[in-house]
Amino acid sequence: MQVLESIAQAIGHTPMVKLSRFGSDLGHNLLAKCEFLNPGGSIKDRIAWHMVAEAEKRGQIKPGGRIVEATAGNTGIGLAMAAALKGYTLTTVMSAKVSQDKVKLLKALGAQVIITPMGLPADDPNHFINRARAIAADEGAWLADQFNNTDNIEAHYQVTGPEIWEQTEGTVDVLVAGAGTGGTLSGAGKYLKEQKPSVRVVLADPQGSIQSHIFNGTQSQPSPYIVEGIGGEIIVSNLHLDIIDAAVQISDGESVDAAYRLMQKEALFVGSSSGCITAAAVKYCKQLSKNGEKDLNIVVILPDGGRAYMSTIYDDNWLNEKNITLMENAKK
Repeated sequence: MQVLESIAQAIGHTPMVKLSRFGSDLGHNLLAKCEFLNPGGSIKDRIAWHMVAEAEKRGQIKPGGRIVEATAGNTGIGLAMAAALKGYTLTTVMSAKVSQDKVKLLKALGAQVIITPMGLPADDPNHFINRARAIAADEGAWLADQFNNTDNIEAHYQVTGPEIWEQTEGTVDVLVAGAGTGGTLSGAGKYLKEQKPSVRVVLADPQGSIQSHIFNGTQSQPSPYIVEGIGGEIIVSNLHLDIIDAAVQISDGESVDAAYRLMQKEALFVGSSSGCITAAAVKYCKQLSKNGEKDLNIVVILPDGGRAYMSTIYDDNWLNEKNITLMENAKK
């Protein structure tokens, strides 16, 4: 048995699971990259620890220093773990949309949590990204800045992409992922396309986000949606649209339904973003089949697990408040 020097060494090398029951009738192979099995429970562990390591190399954060970050929760959790191990303090700024499960976990990990109103326009000073930027500037702290920090992309280019390539033995045909910061699509997508130019990269976008509209050149105003961690009202600099080949919009109901069905059919307990991404993969598979394509290997990123959403999508009262009715009797 190998003994790790720290929990940081347990990040990555997440398993890939064939969704043989969930996608049995699609005519394609759905392969789920189980990122919720990272130590902090999400794919964001990869970028959080990498950004901290690179900041240390550049002298941007010193021993005993302070980190500030705007987050939907998961990057904050990864940063909190890194801060605990390395002796830093962390301030996270999050929208009120974020589940209380994540807020409680961040506080348990020792992070300061600042909540801002949800639904604010991107130029509002109290928007969670702007608030974090102002706090870091006022207090001389290091802003991790996952939305613009290119170390985010590099983490996925250097590690996530190669893992997918190795696990599929180079047979990957399509990568489907959401874009919170854009790092996964821009980094892993770029790597896979360099290895195999025919690889297609598909953006899974919640209805209410404008990302897919901007990619498709259509007009849309942002509107509220319940899926956490992906989508947005702006295109951040780490989301490289030239990497993307197609974009698929998914409703809140479809996202939650897919999350439930992943548990019921595959015993994969995931969050709403995983549901959104998997539902987008299903829709894309149907488009491929209409075009006469079949037996492609579709890699689906499952960003985080269901335990962060026990107070939201896995709570009946919350679902009723949001007027979400599960399709296909997914709860049975």
